[in-house]
Amino acid sequence: MRVLLLGASQNIGYFVAQRLLAKGHTCTFLLRRPDAMQSDPSMSEYIQSGSAKLVRGDALVREDVQKVWDVANSDGPVDLIFFGIGGYPSFSLTKGFVLNPADLTTRSMSILLSVVQASSVRPKLITVSSNGLDPRTHSLLPWLLKIFYEWGLRQPHEDKIGLENNVKQATSSEGWLDPKNSVIVRPSLLTSGKCLADTKSDAYRTGEELRSAWTVSRADVGHFIAEKVVEEWDRWAGKAWVVSY
Repeated sequence: MRVLLLGASQNIGYFVAQRLLAKGHTCTFLLRRPDAMQSDPSMSEYIQSGSAKLVRGDALVREDVQKVWDVANSDGPVDLIFFGIGGYPSFSLTKGFVLNPADLTTRSMSILLSVVQASSVRPKLITVSSNGLDPRTHSLLPWLLKIFYEWGLRQPHEDKIGLENNVKQATSSEGWLDPKNSVIVRPSLLTSGKCLADTKSDAYRTGEELRSAWTVSRADVGHFIAEKVVEEWDRWAGKAWVVSY
């Protein structure tokens, strides 16, 4: 399988990439700093063999996205796109966590979709978003997380709403992408813990809605995407899934 990954230099995308490469898939990365991955000992074998292709660029620059799209399709059509861009927000006492630019994921997804739409290739798309964005899932959050999300993550979550709206527009009845080719993943509050699912089959929960969804590790979200969504696509296709302990 040929996979294009945006937002996979670290965090969830990195864990997804490691698992996909270990399964023998070819992964093409759009990276602002390819040297960081080139110096990663766990990636060197894949880079040398050509199963990991690194393309320097910025997801906010259409020419760069077009370039990585062309590279990813050079040996055959892309089967899957992973979108895990999240940025690194700064903290403000008055605004909570803020992204710069404020529409990072919304705009980068818009650029990606425009590039894909202009081609004849129609891959599957996995989008990492956040839990608690809509009124229903927000109402199910633990009350402490409600407060934190409403104040501390208001601006990043507004960006995630824009991100999801772009995907929903592309997969709507008037859109160009088959809804069954899209899966949105909505993790609860992310932690840096280890992957519990490697040793415990019921390490995390999944559902279109979940109560008491406090936290989940980035590694376990990577496990869910690579080991469950990718491997059992029809089970998850066309929906948004909350992942949490």
